[in-house]
Amino acid sequence: MNIRILGSCSGTEPMPERRHTSFTLERADALYWFDAGEGCSRTAHLAGLDLLSTRAIFISHTHMDHIGGLPNLLWTLRKLDSRQGRLAGKTVRLYLPDRRAWPAISALLSLSEGGFQCKFNLDIRDISDGVIYDEDGLRVTALHTSHMGHDAQYGWRAFGFSVEADGKKLVYTGDTGGYDDYAPLLENCDLLLHETGHHDPLAAARRLAESGRAPKRLGFIHHGRTILADPEGVQARLNDLDGINAQILNDGDAAQL
Repeated sequence: MNIRILGSCSGTEPMPERRHTSFTLERADALYWFDAGEGCSRTAHLAGLDLLSTRAIFISHTHMDHIGGLPNLLWTLRKLDSRQGRLAGKTVRLYLPDRRAWPAISALLSLSEGGFQCKFNLDIRDISDGVIYDEDGLRVTALHTSHMGHDAQYGWRAFGFSVEADGKKLVYTGDTGGYDDYAPLLENCDLLLHETGHHDPLAAARRLAESGRAPKRLGFIHHGRTILADPEGVQARLNDLDGINAQILNDGDAAQL
């Protein structure tokens, strides 16, 4: 699995060299998206990723810094496919934690070029706890977080994910209330992508080191002000911690599992 960070920033004011949260996973000529912050499709295309190999898009929750680039991502897929035709007749799955987002996105796209008439199919699916994707040797499991609470009508509206393939495991916390939200996903975790927009990265790293369930690697994304103010200083303090291998990730960074 090849991972590319497209956006590493939380929902602060615009920050230099950091876009809102999004990353992709490439495996066996297939591309999977996790969150879709602003500009994610442009960043991915200019980085040389093959957008027309997209199989599925997973949105952790509907806050703008995680979903703001989704309409443009779908529009870009349509634009590229109109020229190359490689997605024609195929299906792209879109996993949403709150179905109410889709009519708004669909209405916006329908007012764009060509009324968003696609030659590929969009399969809109809800997210709930448990395995939500299990195809071609790749399994995605969702687990709700407390970030947006529980709605009596719409249920849990924020999720983290684990991704397993080829004997490796990636865990993405999404926006989380803390360790207890994602701890059930940590067993045999090779890489944990942990948000810092709502958490102190040093405290989160210490909690993981003390838990006895630390991942082999810890990557911080969705950065809040602690990291944004002094990324080099925070990284230096992370390097001094025992029992944890932690790295602050930036836009454009890549990792392999």
